[in-house]
Amino acid sequence: MDTKKPKTDRLITGLIIFLSVVGILYFGGRAIYENTRRNQENPFEYDVEGFKRSGADRVSHHEVRRIQLDLEHVLAIAIGPNDELYVSGDSFICALDKEGRVLNRIETVGPVHCLAVDENGDVYAGLNDHVEVFDNLRIKKSSWNSPGKEAIFTSIAVSPTAIFVADAGNLVIWKFDKAGDLLQRIGDKDEAKDVHGFIIPSPYFDVAIDPDGFLWAANTGRHTLENFTPDGDLRTAWGEFSMEIEGFCGCCNPTHFIILEDGTFVTSEKGLPRVKIYNRLGEFVSVVAGPDLFREGTVGLDLARDSTQRIYVMDPVQKAVRIFEAKPDWEGSE
Repeated sequence: MDTKKPKTDRLITGLIIFLSVVGILYFGGRAIYENTRRNQENPFEYDVEGFKRSGADRVSHHEVRRIQLDLEHVLAIAIGPNDELYVSGDSFICALDKEGRVLNRIETVGPVHCLAVDENGDVYAGLNDHVEVFDNLRIKKSSWNSPGKEAIFTSIAVSPTAIFVADAGNLVIWKFDKAGDLLQRIGDKDEAKDVHGFIIPSPYFDVAIDPDGFLWAANTGRHTLENFTPDGDLRTAWGEFSMEIEGFCGCCNPTHFIILEDGTFVTSEKGLPRVKIYNRLGEFVSVVAGPDLFREGTVGLDLARDSTQRIYVMDPVQKAVRIFEAKPDWEGSE
């Protein structure tokens, strides 16, 4: 019988136990140290100062005017056919002239979360779950039926023949005729048509019509802008998630966008509040307003543009409409 083998086995077993104890003490101590350091430094906190400065060399616009608003809660803006400014807040819609003077004040049955004005001057006001229409004399023409109690209206886009309303509650876009009759729902998930559906984590869901008459929508959870035919077929999309200036950051951006006469996109974001310009292909061009121009925590930067392509930014924190114009010496200007 070999008596050396049990002794060897005991030595190996003892060595394994010793190394295991040492490993437990080392990694346990390391874990305690790392945990203590995390509690002090907060591992979930990251420095965004660098990202705030991103794009500082690509600023194409400057602020030329600021219109202070006598409203407690500022919700939406739109521009009329004669460049008059419409602002909603509290339970009012205010029409202002180019100097910011109030021309009319329309009282509504509740807060108006989105606005649009057609070529005739008719105002389409999106309340929480339905649309109300006022003529150019600010007299109510109609109140449309709600598509359901789950509706949360966030944006309205007007074409010559139809009204498109973004609904963050039902995750669709409703298409109405101008009499308020419901024609179609757009954006439902349909794998056969390669439509993946809208992901809207927060109540920011914007729509707009481009110069060619096509519908665009912000799929904020995907960080993309998606293009549909007027009948609801998906044509194309662009956009990407990034903290860098070229992309859209956070959980759900861009919160708002408009399209200029040449097909250029202007977008706004929350988290890092900033307003940017992209060309027709979705390629980043420039910065209209960086985070340094907004107060910490600013969200809801609704956008509009007038006939001269000046960009209007609603600042709900400072309760003002801020007007930006292209710098004449900017290298990207013609």
